[in-house]
Amino acid sequence: MKISGTFDSKIVNESYEYYLLKPAEKMQDASILYVQDGKDYLTLGGLEDTFKKLLASNPYLANKMILVLIHPGSSLQRWHSYSRKGNRFNKYIQFMTDEFIPTIEEELETSNIHIVKRGFLGDSLAGNVSLNIAIKNPKKCTHLLLQSAAVSKDDIQLLQDVECLNWNVYQTVGIYEDEFISPITKEKMNILSYNRELRDMFTKKGATIQYIELEENHEWVIWKQDLPNVLDYFMMTT
Repeated sequence: MKISGTFDSKIVNESYEYYLLKPAEKMQDASILYVQDGKDYLTLGGLEDTFKKLLASNPYLANKMILVLIHPGSSLQRWHSYSRKGNRFNKYIQFMTDEFIPTIEEELETSNIHIVKRGFLGDSLAGNVSLNIAIKNPKKCTHLLLQSAAVSKDDIQLLQDVECLNWNVYQTVGIYEDEFISPITKEKMNILSYNRELRDMFTKKGATIQYIELEENHEWVIWKQDLPNVLDYFMMTT
């Protein structure tokens, strides 16, 4: 079942489209996964079809999962929200942690749904902002699912101040992704190199990590193919 809505943020002074993918039947316990680049994950990633297939193949576990997809707007709005260099990066993270997530979860609790796992999923810069949202309240995060996360050294260094990470991390990256150039800044992103550094930091901080390097480029077709593995990892790990 897909539910769509609009969230008006007072912090960012912006309205965001969001979608809920959830089983049709009622649930008591739920694993909730927040997905950045929400509309792209639906149209380019085929996330709704992947979720339906999981419901059919493993109904016991999949029926306990809720996906919350939020979309940042235009490409430029996305960059300003998801990149540390963007002019609304800090406000967007505050919006997610102080407005959006509490509101969504209060509505679920009103329906007597108890959240047992809380994860964050994102591709490229959406992976970067997912990391930063998780860092804001690390004890509330159980899973971080990153597809070719476009992180920087500054983002990685933030993990230095986190005492211990009891996270399950799924991290994939293509071996040719150091050559990817940002369409906004025209800079080389060094995505492979920074993902290796991020993996090492996760390991240092005690996270449980599944790290995979693929013989691929920075492309949606790869993230789409990997989505069944991503959701399976979220379902199967505690």
